[in-house]
Amino acid sequence: MRMRIGVSLGLSLLFMTGSYQALAQGLSAEVFAGTSWSLPTRLTIRQPDEPDIRFTARYHTRPWTGSPYYAYRVGYNNWSAELVHHKVYLENSPSEIERFEVSHGYNLAMVSRVIPSVGSATMFRVGLGLVIGHPEGRIRGKDINPVKSLLGGGYHISGLCLQAAVGPRLGVAEHWFFRPEAKLTAAWARMPLAGGGSATVPNIALHTLFGFGYRRQR
Repeated sequence: MRMRIGVSLGLSLLFMTGSYQALAQGLSAEVFAGTSWSLPTRLTIRQPDEPDIRFTARYHTRPWTGSPYYAYRVGYNNWSAELVHHKVYLENSPSEIERFEVSHGYNLAMVSRVIPSVGSATMFRVGLGLVIGHPEGRIRGKDINPVKSLLGGGYHISGLCLQAAVGPRLGVAEHWFFRPEAKLTAAWARMPLAGGGSATVPNIALHTLFGFGYRRQR
């Protein structure tokens, strides 16, 4: 009896895995527009010879202000690499902060893997990656950028991020599709400031995106 159950389960798993792999195989590329909502998180500013600034920060995204919010992703089989050009603008500045934003941006560069969802075109994915930050603003009468960086242009590898996302693939032609997607991201980042010091900018955000993609099956 146990052997029969084991064989049945094994055959079922093989069938499910094969069906899913057939669905997921191939190369893909997607581009997205969208926006996000950031939860209040603790912002810490450290500058030489000054007391630290610590408070619960609230942010807006302003997806169409300056450099827009966007994302793109390339994938192969169950794996993908993506970049989310996330943005945060501080809304509740204390008196010491004239302006603070990470708008060019709070970039999330991630590798993700699709979680099997047999019999559905909806893709569940989890990912892990790096925060590439570009802080801007003015604190205590001093500009906080630019700061020389390894990446150039004031961009800094600043911390780690992770995501959980879900979105269906809506076919419009043989290889082309639309994809609405929702994702939850969590990140921790520390960014250097001009003149010394740093800004520690953790972020938890809900994102809604709408994308257009191409998929080439084997």
